[in-house]
Amino acid sequence: MEEDPVTRTTAGYDDVAPVFAEHTEHPAPEFVAFRGRFAAVLPPGRVADLGCGPGRDAAWFRERGLSVVAIDRSAGMLRLAAARGVPAVLGDLRRPPLAPGSLAGLWSSAALLHVPAAETGPTLRAWAATLRPGGVLGLSTSAGDGESWEYHGYDTELTRYFVHRDPDTLLAELESAGFEVLEHERTVQRRTWLSVLAVRREV
Repeated sequence: MEEDPVTRTTAGYDDVAPVFAEHTEHPAPEFVAFRGRFAAVLPPGRVADLGCGPGRDAAWFRERGLSVVAIDRSAGMLRLAAARGVPAVLGDLRRPPLAPGSLAGLWSSAALLHVPAAETGPTLRAWAATLRPGGVLGLSTSAGDGESWEYHGYDTELTRYFVHRDPDTLLAELESAGFEVLEHERTVQRRTWLSVLAVRREV
């Protein structure tokens, strides 16, 4: 059986978690502004950070009084998130361990880019199912074309599986999954990022 690229990528994150946390602790100003816009439009209720990594964003939400849960496949990353005082749950962002309609907000930064393109639709539908109508999605992922293995960096030979998504295709898949896109923008910070704010449509 062919290895799930997400499984191999997760193992790599386990190995580099502390170094990764150090290198990603201070995001670019454009990203900080996007995160703030997401928080500003959230309705009251619980927020999940899917693919939370070392918990940087989840901790930021918690510091602002939001009820947040951090979810990641990497146990190494989750230990760092939990150390920041964030409720942390081991789970796959493709099938979030969350009750249907239980969230007011869903945040996912630099995590969907590790999900194979063929699984995009089912993943987005699973995300929509966790949000109540009117719930907000904040998504940031790699824009581009193709899927490939890339070296981590961080003085290691480990690799990560990256999926670079065509923005128009991803926006259409979000609409098909039950989201209404409020805004989207592209920024360039070493790679090209697509950031999207969307709401779960009324059923």
